[in-house]
Amino acid sequence: MVILIILLIILIILIFLLIRYHLFTKHILKNFKSCNVIVAGKKGTGKDLLFQYVIKKRKKEKYYSNIEYGYNYTNVKLKDISCEPNNYENIVNDKIVKTEPHFEEKADFYISDIGIFLPSYMDSTLYKKFPSMPIFYALSRHLYDSNIHCNTQNIERGWKALREQADFYCITRGTIKVFGFLITKITTYDKYQSAKEDIRPIKARLLNKYSKAEVDIYKGTHGTIKEGYIIQRVKRIKYDTRAFKNILLTSNAQS
Repeated sequence: MVILIILLIILIILIFLLIRYHLFTKHILKNFKSCNVIVAGKKGTGKDLLFQYVIKKRKKEKYYSNIEYGYNYTNVKLKDISCEPNNYENIVNDKIVKTEPHFEEKADFYISDIGIFLPSYMDSTLYKKFPSMPIFYALSRHLYDSNIHCNTQNIERGWKALREQADFYCITRGTIKVFGFLITKITTYDKYQSAKEDIRPIKARLLNKYSKAEVDIYKGTHGTIKEGYIIQRVKRIKYDTRAFKNILLTSNAQS
């Protein structure tokens, strides 16, 4: 009888964890589908693994990226993510130049490592050289019914014109490998400032110090913050974790 009770408790816990996992991953996929997303996290915590997870779940949908994540991939050059020759000046002055569409509808963009390629310390230079890119970023849903997702080691390292226009933010906390599976811990935010300050969620529980009223006030101040995990099989990972070695180094570079 005791064994049956223990097994029942284990079953209930497993069902609870599966429901929580399903709801969290649904939350992530929903926001990738409807928002421009910024993913941040230290080296090796799972930023590209999160991109890989989302792309795999949406594998029937074409996407553009500066590195390959498998499935329905098409390479994109960062300079082409623009509305050239239009910029803020000719839009404000009502001198818009119409151009032919050069991307497919409903195909999202996944840009790896904007902290390197579009760094914040070059904000003024980027504005001068690529004045049309922030316009494309802001209007991507109007132009192509698509979103632009970027990742970086730190939210503030990316070009300010892009990072502050995002609608949804994820911070990867780390990834562990267990029996052929990769488990990545993630915190999600709908407010830039909360993601920037790395605010963590609080929850009202029976035995903790937070009441529901306190949690509501916390959410009102910091927005919706959720924490959970994504799980992927190692053999299903399509992207090359050393992709930029092939992009930046010669083919005879030492291993």
